[in-house]
Amino acid sequence: FLQQGKSMTQALQLSEAALKAASIAGIDSARSVDLLTNAMNGFQMSASQAMEVSDKFAALAAASATDYEELAVALSKVAAQANLAGMSMNFTLGMLAKGIEVTREAPETIGTALKTVISRMRELTDYGETLEEGTDVNRVEKALGNVGVKLRDTNGQFRDLETVLTELGGKWDTLNVNQQANVAVALAGTRFNETMARAWAA
Repeated sequence: FLQQGKSMTQALQLSEAALKAASIAGIDSARSVDLLTNAMNGFQMSASQAMEVSDKFAALAAASATDYEELAVALSKVAAQANLAGMSMNFTLGMLAKGIEVTREAPETIGTALKTVISRMRELTDYGETLEEGTDVNRVEKALGNVGVKLRDTNGQFRDLETVLTELGGKWDTLNVNQQANVAVALAGTRFNETMARAWAA
């Protein structure tokens, strides 16, 4: 942590959290440091929050069919993108835990799948162009619009994805099979299957 440019106080806080996490997860301290660093950097959290992050992993692992390391590994694949898209760590971890729990896919796969969903939801059809009046957003907006969920606000800006996904989850059981399939394919194409879609929408 000192090599990362942290102060001595910060390094001690982070080291304590990483060592406790290593003990809980049954992993070596170096791996624990890497996973904790990825999570905290992705969500731009301070050293004083290190133990809070470790506790989140432990609590969710105890409450779901996942473990500490699985959650940390999955989060490492998507943390920065989730944060930029307006998703909290709690919400992101909840989605990852549900995905792992339901599909039993590798945590790397679940993390990458969520990263793909985020990318597709925030990608413009004319990629690289400034969002202006008349610029079309990708087919995700059309698929969501067909089920009454808005991807952008009244100013044409992307809404926080946590809000968008929460609204979609609330409507999921009211959608017919075709609507569910259309939204699932729009979100992540071939990388996204119906089982995972149902898990994340729940």
